Amino acid sequence: MAAKGKADHKVEELISRVLNNLHERGARELAAWKKPGDDLHLLVKADYVRKLRRHLNYRQLKDLVEAFGRIFPSLNRRPLGIMSVEACSKVAKKLQFHFKAAPYTGQEGLALRGFYVTRSQGMLKQPLMYVNTAHHRLAVMSTFCHELGHHVSSELFGFSEEPIHFFFDADYIAHLEEPSELAADVMVSLSGYPAEAARKIFATEWNWGLVARAQNMTDEAFEDVRNHLKKAYGFDLMERLPADRRLHYLLGMIHYAKLRWALLAEYDI
Repeated sequence: MAAKGKADHKVEELISRVLNNLHERGARELAAWKKPGDDLHLLVKADYVRKLRRHLNYRQLKDLVEAFGRIFPSLNRRPLGIMSVEACSKVAKKLQFHFKAAPYTGQEGLALRGFYVTRSQGMLKQPLMYVNTAHHRLAVMSTFCHELGHHVSSELFGFSEEPIHFFFDADYIAHLEEPSELAADVMVSLSGYPAEAARKIFATEWNWGLVARAQNMTDEAFEDVRNHLKKAYGFDLMERLPADRRLHYLLGMIHYAKLRWALLAEYDI
């Protein structure tokens, strides 16, 4: 009990330290979070297949999917669903990392979705995952999958150049240029859009030409994405959300849907 209490104290101390230094460490991301519209057109126009090719190869993706599938056997067969905090804690215990879920609503608190601290931080014997539960429950679940993606990819590929990986809401453009962030986001996309649903939503080969591309989503596909999220998770972008939250979550919807489309178009996953 004494050892556990000491470990818990170290976890809380590290979380407090990270949150207290959040503004200094994430100044660029926090500034961008205040103007989400600036990145919207970039996400809409971005070719996600090219981003995948540049940063993650087929073998890496297959290894990621297999590793995640060992954690969640239903991966890519049905939506993962929204797990309780208790269920997330059980996963953390099984995989041997510290897990902390708590609301963070301080100054610009909602800009932070969560963070992952690798073993290289040196303070803890096990990695640490923090998830901000002040967000919508679907966003919380997506954050858990994202941070779990960091844990899996760091174990597989050593994607741990930075000891702390922050997940800032609406910072998806930056994710497209960082292999570790892209790998984590792949896990979110697969968890949310199983193969059968993805093939229905992305049935039209938009702008593929001679090479697969995942660029401009049609209005029909976007409506299918909305319907899928409502049916699978009870989430509707236009209901019960403040206007500023809608735009941030819209960016996430577009990002994860286009990433799922790219996985299907390029690698048939």
